[in-house]
Amino acid sequence: MYISKWWGDLIGGSDDSLALIDYLEQLGSTDVTLNQIFKDLGLDVLLSKGDLINGGDLGFDIKNADGTFRAELDIACSVLIDLSAIVLECHKSGYVDLHDLDEARQPYKLYIDASEEKRILLRDELYKFSRNPLAYELAELVPAEDMRELADKAKMIADELL
Repeated sequence: MYISKWWGDLIGGSDDSLALIDYLEQLGSTDVTLNQIFKDLGLDVLLSKGDLINGGDLGFDIKNADGTFRAELDIACSVLIDLSAIVLECHKSGYVDLHDLDEARQPYKLYIDASEEKRILLRDELYKFSRNPLAYELAELVPAEDMRELADKAKMIADELL
């Protein structure tokens, strides 16, 4: 997996990361667009407001045998960093296997179609984060040293998105 150098602890290692993978797994399609993901999760609204620092109402509906419930995504910048890494994997490798992201899952190859315009949007948001990571709500939960390391990794991902 191309993104294995970043995926693990700071990127891909949170509850929001697992929820994002849950969302991708339940899509029921192996070919999705980044626009669809933005809309389904509420990232389209957040990005249009330019407010990943404070987060917002992010989440998706999960359907199971007991019905439907809402899965909330708590930290917007973390979700965007994880999603950017996944988009980068698709861009470099042609797809992402959800089993590679979370070994507890069955193999499931997914391709995310991300236009150059959307990859530029992701890149720009990652650059914003990397310049001032301590301004984001995630900094209330994560030590400053880890935030700076996450910012460095986010910048590396941003550098490779195009």
